[in-house]
Amino acid sequence: MTGGGALPINRRKDHRYPISLKLHYKTKFAGSGTGEVANISSSGIYFQTQDRLPVGARIDAAMNWPFLLDGRCPLQLCIRGHVLRSNGLGIAVSIGQYEFHTVGTADHDMVAALVY
Repeated sequence: MTGGGALPINRRKDHRYPISLKLHYKTKFAGSGTGEVANISSSGIYFQTQDRLPVGARIDAAMNWPFLLDGRCPLQLCIRGHVLRSNGLGIAVSIGQYEFHTVGTADHDMVAALVY
């Protein structure tokens, strides 16, 4: 906040939506892990984890989407992006690519689906 009571400016280009989803991620050099998505937009995600990842690292992540395709087929959101911020509380990721995949069951092993 600046002097005079002015409100801080939100410089994000896309609106973020609060959501709670389990997430599995994999990076080429820093390994893999899990977290919980706190918010998502069309250009980025923020997930909570105690892990730290190098800023700039490429990351692949997958999460079970909370809505079914045609009311009956589970979906998984898979993203590929780069780490923007990592501080031991959470990781901010810029999304470069994303795809929805259909899965056989809601309990599908997401880590095995992540490919480099």
